[in-house]
Amino acid sequence: MRIALHEHPELLARLDFSQVKRSVAGMVVQLLAQDARYHQTTLQMMTELAEMTVFPNLASQVDADQLTARARSAIETLRKITKQYRADLDGQERVQAQKRVTEVRQAAQRRFDDALMEVKAEFLTLSASTDPQGRGRQFEAVLYRLLDLHDMQPRIAYNVPFEQIDGSFTFNTDDYLLEAKWCQARIERDQADVFAAKVQRKGRNTLGLFVSISGFTQGFLEIPHAQGCPFITLDGDDLFLVLDARIGLDEVLQRKRRHLNDTGRCHIAVRSFAR
Repeated sequence: MRIALHEHPELLARLDFSQVKRSVAGMVVQLLAQDARYHQTTLQMMTELAEMTVFPNLASQVDADQLTARARSAIETLRKITKQYRADLDGQERVQAQKRVTEVRQAAQRRFDDALMEVKAEFLTLSASTDPQGRGRQFEAVLYRLLDLHDMQPRIAYNVPFEQIDGSFTFNTDDYLLEAKWCQARIERDQADVFAAKVQRKGRNTLGLFVSISGFTQGFLEIPHAQGCPFITLDGDDLFLVLDARIGLDEVLQRKRRHLNDTGRCHIAVRSFAR
């Protein structure tokens, strides 16, 4: 009884537990009936009682068998009375559980949206930079934050013998090398050869993502590769559509990878399929 009413100390204070159990139970019934605030508590207690299957407190009584039979009969009656309530309660609990799941998802989405807005603001700030070298390093940091926000396990720029890698990340079990350029002019064909060679010297499942804010020349995009193009491309307009929440980065990579597999071409404009 004390456990059942622990959330209502004002009721416990009015009970005299020195009385016999029947008297205490009667007082509880009267108190609960006097105030509609305790309606839910009453139903909860009834439901919990209806789940009882053993009565150890009756085992030591002289007429234990008779008392136990009466208790079982009373519990069965109570179980029938509370059956619909239990079904309603289960339904309410499912609704509440789903509501909590929805709230958690919405909160996570708000955090994601806020973080994406911050990355976008950093990107727009870089557009006004007059320091090309510093802007290049900051651009790599912006890409790192974007990849990290999408749980793509990014790695910052690193060096291997005779090569510098702007970064790497993982998407759909494939590892990608990252090449990031923020130049005034579009990227020429020779840069495609250099990056393709970098990628092909790595593991068999390694691909590449070449990001160029200024875009790529036609010669870059149409260059043939003897073993197939090992990378996909992202230009400034593509990147802005992701930062502007028009489309998710994961969908962009999936679409571009599918386009590469279907056509052998490394580039397709995000604007052609974004919402």
